[in-house]
Amino acid sequence: MKKIIVVFMAALALTLLASCGDGETTTLVIYSDFGREVVEKELYQSEIFDAFEEEHNVDIQFETLAQAEDTYNKIDTEQQADNFTIDLLISHFGTMADYINEGYVQDVNDLEDEMSDRTFLSTFDGSTNSGSTRYFFPINSDVYLAYANKDAFDTLPSGLTEDDILAGDYTWEDYIDWAAELGENSVHMKALPLKMLTYQIGGMALSNGGSYPNMNDAGNLKAWQDVIAMKDYIHPESATTSDSATLMGNESVMLSFELMAPLATAYAAAPAKYEVFPGPMGTSGMAGSIIGGHGIGIVNGAPHQEMAEEFIKWFTAPEQIVDAALGTIPTIEEATTALTDDPEDLVIKKGLETVKNANVEGLQMISDYTSWSEVKAVYDSVYTGIMDGSITLANLQSVLDTKQSDLEALLVE
Repeated sequence: MKKIIVVFMAALALTLLASCGDGETTTLVIYSDFGREVVEKELYQSEIFDAFEEEHNVDIQFETLAQAEDTYNKIDTEQQADNFTIDLLISHFGTMADYINEGYVQDVNDLEDEMSDRTFLSTFDGSTNSGSTRYFFPINSDVYLAYANKDAFDTLPSGLTEDDILAGDYTWEDYIDWAAELGENSVHMKALPLKMLTYQIGGMALSNGGSYPNMNDAGNLKAWQDVIAMKDYIHPESATTSDSATLMGNESVMLSFELMAPLATAYAAAPAKYEVFPGPMGTSGMAGSIIGGHGIGIVNGAPHQEMAEEFIKWFTAPEQIVDAALGTIPTIEEATTALTDDPEDLVIKKGLETVKNANVEGLQMISDYTSWSEVKAVYDSVYTGIMDGSITLANLQSVLDTKQSDLEALLVE
């Protein structure tokens, strides 16, 4: 009996010793509007989270909800109740202002000063900052590029060369003339209703020195004139597909001005089939693009403040942020050294060139409108009118003036 008691006490001592090892594991809670797909979460876990968890004796709870509105409502409820369980937030550029204006995220200027080994691209300050105060660190961005089936270069209009196109030294007029040479249904537009058309037109308008969102300034008028000029070459399935990857893959279309992520997917699947290059220049002499993306911030009242700061340092480090960006543009200058010549990284390099050299605009204005879906619908209605023939060059300006009034009616009072 005595021997049994001794064995029991020894086992108990070992158990107590193990429980006192490094203390209780911390759970760092992150709510994110980025990285919703299973494969993206797996990449985050294997490439970023695992090493951080081991080094800092922490478990990361990475939560993604169905919609950005759901994330906001979750944080809003906690903030109103002073019941703080969330440490970090990854928000889209278009919703950052909601958190900043309500005081739901922290001033991180001092934290930025501690990270002297990285330089965050100032392109995104309009979304991540309020005045001189930073609230979010940008982690990724997505821009518009162009790509074409290599066979399309066998059918170029007179005076336009492949070298010109690959260097970005071509215009929207050249793009349209190229489409004309390729023939009917050769070009994809992002025309699926209530999706991405507003951003494609926005990029075209920005290349002309226009503003966004806007319907009737000179830059936007020129963009819509170019759509009319392209009308006969736009593939009809543009209105039923969210991106060009499938139509480019089966060679139903040969040319597209496309968001970087689906373009990269198509290119990585068959790099020998395509050429990727900057979008066309407009009347400003520059290309244009709407830029989306996300940033990370510390939630007000974060239960694990110091650990949250350590995670941001880890997550945005030059050697990590390429993985954090999930195949899109990493948003610090030093990240370029981590890029390779793989197809995916070549697309990222092209995207970085666009961010640095094009007229770009973020989506910080989304919260200025009562319904962003209705903003999209205004753009959709013009495209539909062009394609059915009810909007022509003769009545375009008048229609756009009316649509501008519709846009302004959607502004938050």
